[in-house]
Amino acid sequence: MLSFTPTSKFMIMKKLLLFLLFPILSISQSHLEVRLVNANVGTPSCNYFFNDWLCNSTNDAGLNTILSNNGVNYFRSVFGHPYPPYQDKIFTIGYATNIQQLANELSAYSSVIASARLTNSDGFSDALMLTLNNALIGVPTGREGDTVVTNDSGLNAIFQSFNVFYYTLSYPNYPQYNTEYSLTCDCDAVALKAVLDSYSSVITAAYYAPMAMLNLNQFEKPKAVISPNPFSYTFDIQSDQAIANYSIIDITGKTIISTSSKAELDSQSSQLSAGMYVLNLDFNNGQKANYKLVKK
Repeated sequence: MLSFTPTSKFMIMKKLLLFLLFPILSISQSHLEVRLVNANVGTPSCNYFFNDWLCNSTNDAGLNTILSNNGVNYFRSVFGHPYPPYQDKIFTIGYATNIQQLANELSAYSSVIASARLTNSDGFSDALMLTLNNALIGVPTGREGDTVVTNDSGLNAIFQSFNVFYYTLSYPNYPQYNTEYSLTCDCDAVALKAVLDSYSSVITAAYYAPMAMLNLNQFEKPKAVISPNPFSYTFDIQSDQAIANYSIIDITGKTIISTSSKAELDSQSSQLSAGMYVLNLDFNNGQKANYKLVKK
């Protein structure tokens, strides 16, 4: 059986992510990450999946005025935030005449905008993923107020300093990845990463939780109809073409299900955690197609 070091696993996941998804901006650039107060107020007014790439207006008039006054050319949905309550609330903003001024105006619009942060990371501004050296050291044991507590005092001190309020296994259904964790903080993820990287007695590696959106060029015109989508347990696939293989890929680019059996696909997909995935279909005629898939 093949085995991978945590570093090699990370590199493989990054390469797969770049193939299926893409980060909004490179690490050398600053981007403006916006989190809404309410997932239904301030969202792009374009179709969420197919058109928000070009969208520069929302369903909130006040937010539209701010975006227009600052020359914003797109207000784009992203997904993959590890903290469930933040999912569907995170957006990134395209070109603006003065991005710092825009950040200030958005932060002041607190009835709609929960936060507006400039970051130079290639992931979310307040979230990280990390690999522990030992699956038994650094595991969560409870909370102290709003801060997560682990069984390691050094990590607790870091979490307390950076207000880490969410910390959980990245792949709870896969015991072989029991050293992989995701966290969210009320802090700057860049600064937190630097401290975690230096805590090498407990942490093998810390890396940015990928801020990603679907690459529209990767999603071909439908060769199949997926329903229901979002789904709770199983979903139907209607297609005129015979399907040779089904694969489901998570937001890190990791293939978590691959099978030629629809019955096996149903069995495994019913156990998925809630979130967004990519369904890849390989047809008997050699063609492939990818579809966004949402588990409720």
